[in-house]
Amino acid sequence: MLRRICDSLPDEDGVSLISEWLLNDEKTGPVPPALTGLAMFVDLPEGRNYFHAEVSEMLTDIGFMNIEKRPLRGPAEVIIGHKQKK
Repeated sequence: MLRRICDSLPDEDGVSLISEWLLNDEKTGPVPPALTGLAMFVDLPEGRNYFHAEVSEMLTDIGFMNIEKRPLRGPAEVIIGHKQKK
């Protein structure tokens, strides 16, 4: 899905915003994302929460750069990736 999003963006100034309840790098918390990940695992064994480095790697692999993470209200954060110019 991320690849299709990247391909659909303009070559210049294309930006992806991903709002997510990210786990910390140790995958031990914070509590809301950890509990959400557990609930997803119970309903869908392949479902889980991600941490920033994983999402950044996914975005980099498909052509985004200058990836940054910014906090939002509550446990959510936003990851911003800028499409590389061709």
